[in-house]
Amino acid sequence: MKGRATVILSLVLLALVPVEGTAWAQTGTGVVITSEPPGAIVELRGDHVLRGVTPWRLDRGLEGIYEINAFKFGYADWHGRTVLSATRCDSIFVRLTRKTPEGAALRSAIAPGWGQFYTKQNKKGIAFAAVEALALGAVLWADAESNREESDYLSAKAAYEDATEVGEIERTYEVMLREFDEYEDKHLLRRRLIYAAAAVWVANIADAFFLCPEPRGGAYAEAPGLSRPGLYATLEPDGAIFGLAVHF
Repeated sequence: MKGRATVILSLVLLALVPVEGTAWAQTGTGVVITSEPPGAIVELRGDHVLRGVTPWRLDRGLEGIYEINAFKFGYADWHGRTVLSATRCDSIFVRLTRKTPEGAALRSAIAPGWGQFYTKQNKKGIAFAAVEALALGAVLWADAESNREESDYLSAKAAYEDATEVGEIERTYEVMLREFDEYEDKHLLRRRLIYAAAAVWVANIADAFFLCPEPRGGAYAEAPGLSRPGLYATLEPDGAIFGLAVHF
């Protein structure tokens, strides 16, 4: 009797498996999100804000227009929009583009620090941008000072050339030499600051190219890259997950 009950129970379970699969294929609702590569953080933003990791399936029906944001360390952020229905199963595929050293170097060549921001090295990006801005500011200051000293030297030279008396010639000659020395000092300082600004610019490009980080493995490799910190909820087939996203 016990053996017969076991056989009957097994037959019932086997019968339920195809029926359940057919029900999902024909009448299932929810969203299935996959990506290449897998393990990307995906954010759905509409009437609700949900975050999950690909491959990600939400059995809860969502309806309306939703913004889709996908993140993974070492890959360019992906953004899109979709219209979800509460009466069907929607499938979304996201293909992420790998960030390359060449792309980072090109951005840094255009604007110092941009390549570091592109590869999520924000602190280095801020440092390079700030140092380059200071260097360029110093170059502009030195250029203005050099131009002013050049004007003073030319005025002193003209006064020397116009002098006719011996005492006036000696006095204007000394003034002209002093003004020329000051002009040379400011001109040399401007040149050195230009070299320093160029060195920072080259170092910024080299850093973006040679120290471009490789993509990290793991599903949560880009967790700090979510669009904004704060509490979030992720709906899964077997329940809801609540968490806190922070930047550090």
